[in-house]
Amino acid sequence: MKQINVGDYWGRGRFRKQIREIRQLSNGWYLIKTENAKSKQDFKVKVVFALEPQRSMTPKHAHFLIDFYGKLCADGVKARNVLNAICEVWQDREPDEVLSRYAEGCKGLPGYPLEYILNALNWILEQEDINFTSRPERKQRELDEICVKQGIIAPVNRKGSQLAISLFCDVANGTHPVEALLKANLDISPRGR
Repeated sequence: MKQINVGDYWGRGRFRKQIREIRQLSNGWYLIKTENAKSKQDFKVKVVFALEPQRSMTPKHAHFLIDFYGKLCADGVKARNVLNAICEVWQDREPDEVLSRYAEGCKGLPGYPLEYILNALNWILEQEDINFTSRPERKQRELDEICVKQGIIAPVNRKGSQLAISLFCDVANGTHPVEALLKANLDISPRGR
């Protein structure tokens, strides 16, 4: 049976990157961190569905935001548990610890498993902080206001990832996910246009 290890390469051709870290999920998927180009600390997150043939994708904020919206439409109380769990991971709590506390309160929701959400977002949010430089003060105040409506305050040194968290908060505040993404000035256009 094929395995993947830290130091192996994932992908094909020019997209082939060295694996820095691996996390296997209980459903058999793997989350991997691979090298990336913005800086020495930069990395890319991939979710691997199958090793042979290779099947993977790069999870994006929009994927998790649409998933959260589906959960919100299905059950607002349980979806709030998902948001709380995401925020606890954002505040540097271990995904497994958070999962053990929130799994029962999120049971039965459609879409991505909570284990995948917490582990993938943990790395994605970390990557956002690594690559963050600055944002205009007006935009920072706007993000703070969106988060405060959900009772969430940005941890120190997490301003880069706050944009992603503010998207979840904006949707929880009643904004449609497409509108929230456009308002955040994130490109949601299809590839290849």
